[in-house]
Amino acid sequence: MSKKTRASSRATAHTASYNKATEESYQLTSAPILDQRFRNLPQDVQDEFNKLSKIAEVNGAEVIPRLLELKQQYPLPLIYSCLAIAYGRVDPEKQKQIITENYQKNPKNIFSRCNYARLCLAENEPDEIPQIFENHFELKNLYPKRNQFHYTEYTGLTSVICEYYIQKKQTEQAKELFAKLQEISPDSGDTQHIKKLLEPGFFQRIWGKLFA
Repeated sequence: MSKKTRASSRATAHTASYNKATEESYQLTSAPILDQRFRNLPQDVQDEFNKLSKIAEVNGAEVIPRLLELKQQYPLPLIYSCLAIAYGRVDPEKQKQIITENYQKNPKNIFSRCNYARLCLAENEPDEIPQIFENHFELKNLYPKRNQFHYTEYTGLTSVICEYYIQKKQTEQAKELFAKLQEISPDSGDTQHIKKLLEPGFFQRIWGKLFA
């Protein structure tokens, strides 16, 4: 069994037990779950976007002009998210604008919500979080018609809510969610980010005590 398959199986098993306690039912998967609107794009556009998305992670400046053109034609969450990645190391302020615009254009998309929520948390505005997620901090409550989610949707939402609880000084709630993150996707960037927030290093602890 591959590492990815083991992760998917672990995620599905954990979710089943957790949902039983909350009277919910959904599965986590590592298989791609694409927005139907993206699937409806011409195949050549889909193929081009897939190539651009790979380049965006290593050389954002190269693909930004074309991604901007695609965004104008097809203002879909996936294209916005790729553009935000491309701007990451090129123009952080523009990246913030793209994240905000994506949320405004696609407020129901889970990644649009999570990225905008991270932006609010980075600017120490945790009180914006409940409104972004309509006071639903669980995937099934947020999208009741869906029975399957990609594991990155789970880690994305859960890590955002963890950080929200941390900023609101609700540490126990944050730790409970962090335990689930560790079980489902211990090596993901989302999980490691929360780990750093909950388990600061030695010098961070000393600094915090000195300037508390």
